[in-house]
Amino acid sequence: MIIKNGQLIIEDMNWGHKIVLAFILFAAFIGYMVVRAFQEDFDLVAEDYYAQEINYQQKLNKLSNTAEDGKSVVVKQKAGEILLTFPDEIATGNIHFYHPSRKIFDRTFEISLTDYKQKIERSELVAGSYRVNITWRSNDTDYYQQSSIYIQ
Repeated sequence: MIIKNGQLIIEDMNWGHKIVLAFILFAAFIGYMVVRAFQEDFDLVAEDYYAQEINYQQKLNKLSNTAEDGKSVVVKQKAGEILLTFPDEIATGNIHFYHPSRKIFDRTFEISLTDYKQKIERSELVAGSYRVNITWRSNDTDYYQQSSIYIQ
């Protein structure tokens, strides 16, 4: 290996040196990738996903109730707030904003309506893509809806 005018000249190397150089570069690359892999943070979708899987039929029943009764929640983003419009007055429920890339950005809000609407301040959520899971109970029937929103 010769350096001429600040440039590395490989053609003057014999084939044995080139193989050793290739192995060294490959090992350095693998080492770099291992270090980067250990620095990556992986969050589970849910800590209790086994329990959620067992209750999946209940979730399907709630989705079916929502589809059959035609009661969907409209999720809109307006200046400085997220506005959720419900089809009718409800007894109880919650709104869960699931951020797919980081668990620390997930937020859950209890439903408290004013004129069939709930406002959530934009400042309470970090910018990014969210899956909005809404569970509520109205007239002794359970409902569930899943929407997607990108918060800017």
